[in-house]
Amino acid sequence: MEHEILHGVKDQKADHPADRDTPAGQLSRRILSQALEQTADIVLITDQKGVIEYVNPAFERSTGYTFDEVLGKRPGLLRSGTHDKAFYDRLWSMIRKGLPFRGVVVNRRQDGSHYYEEKTITPLVDESGAISHYVSTGKDVTERAKAQEKLRELAYFDSLTELPNRHHLHQLLSRAVNQAERHGGEVAVLFLDLDRFKQINDAFGHAQGDCLLQKVARRLRTTLREEDTVGRSGGDEFVILIQHPRYPQDVARVAQKLLDGLAEPFALDGHDHQIDASIGISLYPDDQTTPDDLLKAADMAMYQAKARGGSGFRFFSRDMEAQVLERIELERNLRLAMARGELTNHYQPQFDLRTGRLAGAEALVRWIHPKLVMIGPDRFVPVAEETGDILAIGQLVLAEACQQMSAWKAGGLHLGRISVNLSPRQLAHPDIVTQVERLIDVHCVGVGTLVLELTESALMQDPEQAAKTLAGLKKLGVTLSIDDFGTGYSSLSHLRRFPLDCVKIDRSFVNDLPDDPTAVALVDTIIRMARNLKMSVIAEGVENEAQLLMLREMGCEGAQGYLLGRPMPGPELTDNLAGNASALIGALGV
Repeated sequence: MEHEILHGVKDQKADHPADRDTPAGQLSRRILSQALEQTADIVLITDQKGVIEYVNPAFERSTGYTFDEVLGKRPGLLRSGTHDKAFYDRLWSMIRKGLPFRGVVVNRRQDGSHYYEEKTITPLVDESGAISHYVSTGKDVTERAKAQEKLRELAYFDSLTELPNRHHLHQLLSRAVNQAERHGGEVAVLFLDLDRFKQINDAFGHAQGDCLLQKVARRLRTTLREEDTVGRSGGDEFVILIQHPRYPQDVARVAQKLLDGLAEPFALDGHDHQIDASIGISLYPDDQTTPDDLLKAADMAMYQAKARGGSGFRFFSRDMEAQVLERIELERNLRLAMARGELTNHYQPQFDLRTGRLAGAEALVRWIHPKLVMIGPDRFVPVAEETGDILAIGQLVLAEACQQMSAWKAGGLHLGRISVNLSPRQLAHPDIVTQVERLIDVHCVGVGTLVLELTESALMQDPEQAAKTLAGLKKLGVTLSIDDFGTGYSSLSHLRRFPLDCVKIDRSFVNDLPDDPTAVALVDTIIRMARNLKMSVIAEGVENEAQLLMLREMGCEGAQGYLLGRPMPGPELTDNLAGNASALIGALGV
C-alpha cells in the first residue's frame, strides 16, 4: 500500500531514482516507505478532493484513530471547533491554488481531547500540472502550546483572581476607546477600591486576604453583564469597563449594583465579614479621551468617594484633579513628617466635676509643619487611616504619652490617668496587646493609669476579635473607654459584651446643651445608662459655663474642653493650669 501511495503522489516530471524499476529504485522506494512509517512526524495524504488515502503510525498514535478508521474519510473528523469556518476557507483557498499552508491547528483526538499540531499541507501535482494529492505533515506541539498559553495568561491575567491584569486592562480599554472613536459611542470606566481591606490583611493575614480578593472577583463577575469587563488593577483595586452605556444614570445603576453585591457578607475563616467599596467613574469622551487619562480620572473620583466616607460612588469632575493632587502631596508630606519627627502630642486636660481637680489628660497628635505651621488631625488622620500609616502614628502617640506620664510624675505632677485614642487598625493588629504591655513595662505606667479610647465602629467591625483583644488589655491593667458615644450605630446594651470602663459623650451632643431639649434628653439618658452599667462618664467639647453646670447637675463625672483647657504641649500642663480650672469650677459652685 505504501508503494502505491508513493507511486501515485510522486511528481511524474522528475527523474527520481524511486521512479526507476531498478534495484536502486526499489531500494529508494523501500527507504521512503520506511521513512513514512517510522518518522515521528504526523503524515496524512488525501486525494485532490480531500479524501484520506494514507496515514502513518505517528498519526495513529497522536489521534487515537487507526488507519482503517480514517481511510476514505475526510480530515474534518479531526476538527475541534476551535477554528471558525473562515479559517478553513482560507486554508483550502491556499492549497487549491498550489500554495503550501503552514500553521498551528488545534485538532480533536478520538477520545475528544484536543491537541496542537504544527503542520504543513503541501499540494502535489501530476505530469499535467494538476493537483493530484495533498500531503499533510506535522508535529504534536501540545506541550509547547500549553506552555505558551500559560505564559500568555501570566502576561495578560492576574494569577490570583484570573481576571485581566493591569496591562491587559489597558489594552482592552484602548480597543474600546478606538472603537468608540470610529463608530461613535461612549465608554465608562469604573475604578473600584475595597474599603478597609488592609485591616483584614493585618488582622487575619495575607492568605485570608487573598481568599477574600478571589471571592470579590467572582462576585463582581457574576454581578456584571457578559459584555462588560472586570479586571484587577492591583492590590484591592478593580477596574470595570462598560461599553456603549446609553446614559450616565445607567452607569450609576451598575455602580450601585456592584456595591449592593459586595454588601452581602463574605465567609472568611469561619466568620462572616462585610466589606464595602468606593467607586470612581469617568466617561469617554465627556471626561477624558485617552485610556491613561480615563483611568486617572476614575481613580481621582474614587478617592473623592472615599473622602465622603466610602461605600459609595462618584463621577469625575474637573475640579477633582487639584483636590486629588493636594491629597497625594499630603500623603507624601505625612510620610516625610513621620521620618523628620514633626508629629508630636499635645495634651488636653480632663477635670473631675465632683472635686474640681485635674484628673487626667488626653493625648492628641499634632503635626507641626515647618512651612504650614500646624496641620489639624482632621486633615491627616483620615489619610493615615487609609494608607495604613496610622499604625506607625498610633504607636508613636502611645509611646510618647507613656513617656510624658513618667515625666510628669518625676516633675511632681500626679495625674490619675492619660487617655490615648486607639485607631481601628491598631485594635485589629494581632500584636497590639504585646505592644501596649511593652510600653507599660518600659515607662512604669501604673495600673488604671493608661486609658485607651476606642470608637464604636472599631469595636463592631469584628466584635468577637475585639472582645478578645480588650480582654487581653484589661489583664494589663488598662482602662477602656468608648469614644464619641452616640455617633455610631450601636447602643450601650450592645456594648455590654465588651469590658469597658468609661463612656465619652461626643461633643456634638454637648454643643447643643442646655438649649436643645433633644440633646439634653440624650445626654441624660447616656449618663443614667452608664451609671447602671457601672461605667464612668466624661463629656468632651465643653466650651461654656452653662454646659458645665448642666453636665454637673446630670451627674457627669468628668469633662474636658476649651473652657477648661486647650490641647497643649506636655511641659505646659502644670499645677497652675490645674489651679485656674479648679478655681473656675469652684466659682460656678460645681
